[in-house]
Amino acid sequence: MRHLLFLSIQLLSLNLYAQVASFNQREMRIHNANRHQLAAVAADCLDWHYQDHLDFYNKWGISKYYGDRRVDYSTTAGLLAALQFYNKPADLVSQLEGISCIGLAMKCLKQGFSSIGLPTTWEKIETVLGKDKLGTVLQKNLIALGWKSYYWNPDPSMNDTWDIEDRTLTPLKPGKEWMPVWGGHAVRYGHALKGFYYERSLLVHDAVSLVGYKDVQPAFFKQIPFFVGIAHAGYHVFPGRNGEVIEAHSKRDLNALDNLEYSEFNPLKVGGGPRWTDTELYRSGVLVTPNL
Repeated sequence: MRHLLFLSIQLLSLNLYAQVASFNQREMRIHNANRHQLAAVAADCLDWHYQDHLDFYNKWGISKYYGDRRVDYSTTAGLLAALQFYNKPADLVSQLEGISCIGLAMKCLKQGFSSIGLPTTWEKIETVLGKDKLGTVLQKNLIALGWKSYYWNPDPSMNDTWDIEDRTLTPLKPGKEWMPVWGGHAVRYGHALKGFYYERSLLVHDAVSLVGYKDVQPAFFKQIPFFVGIAHAGYHVFPGRNGEVIEAHSKRDLNALDNLEYSEFNPLKVGGGPRWTDTELYRSGVLVTPNL
């Protein structure tokens, strides 16, 4: 029995760390020496995509960036049908691009890594992410390169109340023990105080600086030039810069202006982000920065 337990622990450890690419000393050195440029290019990428979104929407009344988790938008025929429904020119179909919350973060990180001569380093991360593209795995790889992680939770005193609300708004489905949209705020806050989040390989370096601020964002956060955040164990991913979040949404209609949207990183403040829906209330998670 002891042998089987040891083997199980070994397999779990291998599985967790198989999610992190192997970075050599050269990659680490170049990354650490050029983190400022990586962050600046990635932040500019966010701004460019948002402006591109606005320009296209203002011209055509639909979003260039459509939700790539929409089954009805998953084929060219589906997109053509949507354009017809909204009475838009069919030839716009070639300009439309699928997007998701993690997809936007990946687009801009790719530009950042390429700008400092590390496109193959980014390719390693993409390979590890695979088709599932989990926000937790993305953060683990960035942490392995030296990024700093913060647990964020604007009001831990509300954890138990939020957990009850999550379960009420999104009841368990038959055969399920957990719903991804749930925050698990109380248990994950406890884990963060011990230095990890969700899985032990997702390290938490700071469980204080972005905790308990309620609706007044900590001043230091506005100085962070680029970050990648997750809510609810990676259910939602949101990149941003200088205190602001830019989110891409993967299930909204083609004519939705808020397929991409900016907001202050301040989920308890009216108009703050990451943005909520009626059943997805993003109120805690982890955020990583290049540790500048």
